[in-house]
Amino acid sequence: MTGKGIEKAFQDTTKMIFGKALSGLDNYEEWLTTRVTKGRLRGSSTSKKNVYVPTYGMFRFIPDDRVADLGSFMQLSALNIPIEEADTLASISKKMPTLATFIIEFEEGTNLDVESSSIYKNLVNAYKIVDCFYSKHIAYSFFSDHCEHAFGISKCFNCNFSIDVHDSRDIIRSFEVDFSKNCADVMFCHNCDNVRESMFCFNEKNLRYAIANTVVGREEYTKVKAILVDYMLEQLERTHKLDLDIYNVGCWKKL
Repeated sequence: MTGKGIEKAFQDTTKMIFGKALSGLDNYEEWLTTRVTKGRLRGSSTSKKNVYVPTYGMFRFIPDDRVADLGSFMQLSALNIPIEEADTLASISKKMPTLATFIIEFEEGTNLDVESSSIYKNLVNAYKIVDCFYSKHIAYSFFSDHCEHAFGISKCFNCNFSIDVHDSRDIIRSFEVDFSKNCADVMFCHNCDNVRESMFCFNEKNLRYAIANTVVGREEYTKVKAILVDYMLEQLERTHKLDLDIYNVGCWKKL
């Protein structure tokens, strides 16, 4: 369950992007992790602590009853199994469950208010993240560095006050962005560079007040953005998810 700090960060971020704060971060987990490598909460086999097990790479193959928390290291390192002269490979393998426990947590640096997370360094106020470093006020995120007030992001660097941003860097106050850099106040943009206050732009650079790669001016952009934001807010508040994202916008039928 989220703490007050990360809940406030989510409210501040959604208010900045949508003009209205959304509350109840846990209710939006399914939506925010749709395009993000996440973890699964499992009980440590050596303690009562919950462990956030990543779902990528070798972590996928570790049985749930074989995971342990970082605090169990000394306890586990003291274990051993006796090997007898008459032992065979088959008999030794039967003894292995005593030893075969995997500590999947890793943390370094100074960390404060980090909950249900794995593999991190120098985090402040983080929740359900995997492979994140030097960041604060982030949740449901994967493999990202130097980010603040970021939710549902993946493989991002210097991403601030943004939601659902992937494979991007230097992004601020943005929503549904992929493979972009140096962008601010954009929505539903892919492969953009130095694009600001724009939406539905693909493979473009140096635009402002643009919709679908066409500069429309501040007044028209503001009007269309208000319509889009109203639609998204209604759906997010009612269902806690959105059926439109940067990856399906090109084949979406409902709007």
